Amino acid sequence: MSPPGTSSFLRRWLRRIILSACCGLLLILLPIGVAELWTWALASGRCHDKPTDCRPESVGLVLGCSKYLRKGYRNYYFLKRMEAAANLWKSGRVRCIIVSGDNRARNYNEPRDMRLSLMALGVPDDRIVCDFAGICTYDSVVRARHIFGAEQLIIVSQESHAERAVAIARHLDIEAEGLNAPQFATTRRAKLRAYLRERAARVAMVYDFLTNRTPRHMGKKETLPY
Repeated sequence: MSPPGTSSFLRRWLRRIILSACCGLLLILLPIGVAELWTWALASGRCHDKPTDCRPESVGLVLGCSKYLRKGYRNYYFLKRMEAAANLWKSGRVRCIIVSGDNRARNYNEPRDMRLSLMALGVPDDRIVCDFAGICTYDSVVRARHIFGAEQLIIVSQESHAERAVAIARHLDIEAEGLNAPQFATTRRAKLRAYLRERAARVAMVYDFLTNRTPRHMGKKETLPY
């Protein structure tokens, strides 16, 4: 037989574990829920699958990603993003395109790779502007407004990423829409990883909103080739 009071102690111990687990889960889910609601409120209905659904006389903003995967394979996300941006240009909806991404090393230059790909797809070189300080989505959007003076953006990326970028832009009082490039994930693990990464990025977005974070690099204003 158990000593007197043992079962009562176990119940209290189990109750505390369950309560702690529920509180921990709430601390995780609450920021995610806030971030999802904030994104939906700002970006709902503003991301389109066809360039012709976007507002004309805008500036295109293409968000960067690596041209190649780790094993040297071409990145499908990059390819489809560039094709979508080229189609946007050919639709006549944008006057120029900012390619914004990371330029962390001599042999890693997202804006350069995007510019060369867009030129190969028929976008004129003199209508492509490179932003080499787009370290993250938030920085790319802030710099498009404050460095390049863009007041009306069409942001090109895959759908969930485009929604977050549009939410950032509208929070910063920029008129913005998104153009969805096709999604792609080869395995369930890849899909889950992409989903979790986007949820974390949206929570980070809310933190940037609340702290009014300044991008890591700003610099002098530049003029777009209108």
